[in-house]
Amino acid sequence: MKHIVTVGGGTGSYTVLFGLKHLSRVSLTALVSMADDGGSTGVLRDELGVLPGGDVRQCLVALSEHSDIVRELINYRFSGGTLKGHSFGNIFLAALEKVTGDFVKGVEVASEILKVKGVVIPVTNNKAKLSMLLKNGTLIEGENKINHLDIQDVGIKRIFYKKDVQLNENAKRAILEADYIILGPGNYYCSLVPNLIVSGFKEAIGESKAQIILPINLTNKQGHTKHWKASNYVKDMELYLGKAVDIILVNNEAPSKKQIEHYKLQEGDGVLVEDDLKDKRVIREALLSHSFVAHSKADNLRDTRSFIRHDSEKLANCIKKIIASPVDGLRPKEN
Repeated sequence: MKHIVTVGGGTGSYTVLFGLKHLSRVSLTALVSMADDGGSTGVLRDELGVLPGGDVRQCLVALSEHSDIVRELINYRFSGGTLKGHSFGNIFLAALEKVTGDFVKGVEVASEILKVKGVVIPVTNNKAKLSMLLKNGTLIEGENKINHLDIQDVGIKRIFYKKDVQLNENAKRAILEADYIILGPGNYYCSLVPNLIVSGFKEAIGESKAQIILPINLTNKQGHTKHWKASNYVKDMELYLGKAVDIILVNNEAPSKKQIEHYKLQEGDGVLVEDDLKDKRVIREALLSHSFVAHSKADNLRDTRSFIRHDSEKLANCIKKIIASPVDGLRPKEN
């Protein structure tokens, strides 16, 4: 049995987990960012004082072995009335936090109800308000504001939490017991980095003997990482981790003409990540999904969501091959 831990949030974690849950002799733990404060999640967070459930909801749905209708129910967004824009799953998790008195306990109960194959763990139990200081002295507070601002031209001086945000003990245990840790893919500064800067995360990664797998994003985010190459992601990630990653997954399959045209129309050029790596740690595979993603009209953030994504099955098959026969001399480290 191999223990795999995923780190991230949003659609990136969903994509990875949905494929991995079909692998045999694998135990899965999803560590999820608690920085989300936009959309339905942000409203519930502000009005009810609950921890953000949006990214957790996606991981629960990805790992659920319940019927299709139940998974659709959890992801259902109301299109009218006072609940317009809200996801049923977000309300469900908020209610469970109120009933149990603890968000982590609420997630455990939700996991039982949804027949989740694996464990979903908030990376912290603390209320996490993401902040970013730009090089011109501008302070941006809140993940949603950071997500929608052009920060690249000015440059980032520091990304941090204003209050102490500690690593969940269950998350630390999962990191230390992992055989493989998968970082991303996903929104770099708003889904991935918020996990890495939690107090205690870097230290736990330093102690862990797990192989660290980094799937390189397929696209760059306008105003955040535009024109980044694969090497930029690797270098920046390793600065946050304080150690080298072990395996780098790079897609070598081109998006469809329709995907490229739509993406350039929305984002402009410089959005596709160029593979400039010459590194023995790199594994190149066809990892792209050719499905054209359609978002719910009730989703208030639909215009900001990605529609060039990794393919769940292709990613899972790649991970399966790594586990079964480590590539280029890479071997799981001794526990």
